[in-house]
Parts: sequence; structure tokens; C-alpha cells
Amino acid sequence: MSEKDLQVLIDLAKELEKDLTKEEALKSLISAGILDNAGNYTQPYKELGKIEA
Repeated sequence: MSEKDLQVLIDLAKELEKDLTKEEALKSLISAGILDNAGNYTQPYKELGKIEA
């Protein structure tokens, strides 16, 4: 991947971040299998719950 391709991806991620609501972020984490429907971390990600601020 070229530096130009990488910059395009970074810019796209920044743009998507601006328009993301809390509900959309939660749906994304659920669909990725990181959180369950109740908002708790799934088994492979349980350790992440220990480092939340």
C-alpha cells in the first residue's frame, strides 16, 4: 500500500468518525462481535473492560 493510499484511508476514517452517533458506534461494536446486545464485552474482549476509564 502506498503512502497516498494510506492517507486516503486515514482521511476516510476521520470523516466517518465525525458522523458517528453513540448508537451507531454501539451497533458497529456489536456487529463486530466486540460487544453483546446488552453492551457487555464478549469473551475474547473481556480484558478490555478492565482498562476502561
